[in-house]
Order: sequence, then C-alpha cells, then structure tokens
Amino acid sequence: MGYRILADENVEQATINYLRKLGHDVERIDDVEALGLGADDEEIAVYGREANRLILTQDDDFFTRIAVEDTAGILFQKDQALSAREVGDIVHELSEYIDQSDVMLEYVSRNWL
Repeated sequence: MGYRILADENVEQATINYLRKLGHDVERIDDVEALGLGADDEEIAVYGREANRLILTQDDDFFTRIAVEDTAGILFQKDQALSAREVGDIVHELSEYIDQSDVMLEYVSRNWL
C-alpha cells in the first residue's frame, strides 16, 4: 500500500520520481499552489494534515519546533547521503509494515528497523 506524501523542498526530484514509480502518491511543496518553495514549516504541517499527507523532509524543525501531533506524520531523512533509490526503497518498505495512519515520526535511514 502506498503512502500519500508531501515532499519538502529539500527532497530530491529523483527521490520523488522513484517514490511515484513505486506507487506512492507524492506532491512536492512547490507543486502545491497554497505552499510553494520557501513555505513556512507550520503552513506545510497544516497542509499535510488537512490533505492527509506524510511530510518527507530532511528538516528536523518538523518535530523539534512543531508538535508531531499537528501533522499527518513525518518521514525524516536523517542521512542526507542516501541516494534517491535508497530513500525510495526505505519509504516503500516502511509502507509495507506501517500503515500511514500509524506513522507519527519515522526515521528514513539505512537501519530504520
């Protein structure tokens, strides 16, 4: 089952393309008319919650400055050295084990288990 994802501006386009190829419904913040590049993290969190989209980001502000409960869930890519394929494969594997509605904060890293 694929996730509904809102990709932050720091997520590579190649990652977004690969996640879509794997069957995930991915929007990038600059594809969302109400957001765009440079959108405030709180606005992104509100949109993600209202649109029921997990936020895929490399920005830890989404759980250090904003309450995770105010989002639909966070997929935090803490290892910025991961390739687009690695990120996509990790998110896809997470989706095989964790239902989107159960995601609060998941770390996208090589050792996510």
